[in-house]
Amino acid sequence: MFGVRSSVVRHLQSTLFVWYLHTASELQQSGDTGGTTASQQPSEPYAVEWANYDTPIPHWSIDFDLANSKALFTANDADDAAPDSAGVRRVPETVGLVIASGVTLQDLKEFSSTLRLRFFGPRDLTSERRFRSQSTEMVNGELGYTFLRSWHASAEFLNLLNRHDHDIDYAYQSRIDPTQPLRSRMSSIS
Repeated sequence: MFGVRSSVVRHLQSTLFVWYLHTASELQQSGDTGGTTASQQPSEPYAVEWANYDTPIPHWSIDFDLANSKALFTANDADDAAPDSAGVRRVPETVGLVIASGVTLQDLKEFSSTLRLRFFGPRDLTSERRFRSQSTEMVNGELGYTFLRSWHASAEFLNLLNRHDHDIDYAYQSRIDPTQPLRSRMSSIS
């Protein structure tokens, strides 16, 4: 692991972090049983993360975080591959690209507000990338007011863009029919 933090630019704190792990196994969700199972082989995940926090003017703050990770098994993984595939080294269901960002107003005449974006890039659902999830994007907001010095009321507004993204996707072995074309198989996965 290695990281650096900078506050050279006035009001901006920026951090860059790089990490690598070697794990004996990965805990993986089993869609067919509803439980988790340990992988049969070690994995080597690694990532780069970049976090930024800026306070350009009083009462306002902006943050922007970006992370990109990759997880690979040390050998090809047939256990987590689609039917009739020998698999490759990718660890299925691991998130690659993640973006989190927001603008926040704090304590301006007792009002506070925030608008936040969360983005999760597509994920490989099987080790050889035959099945992939779609990306997930969410914009949420909050509006608050402080009264009588110690009471705070707020309202949270979720999914402001009315997106119909999946919360999670799995490639269930029991629901994949290898005789169907790939496009119609994808509709039975989520």
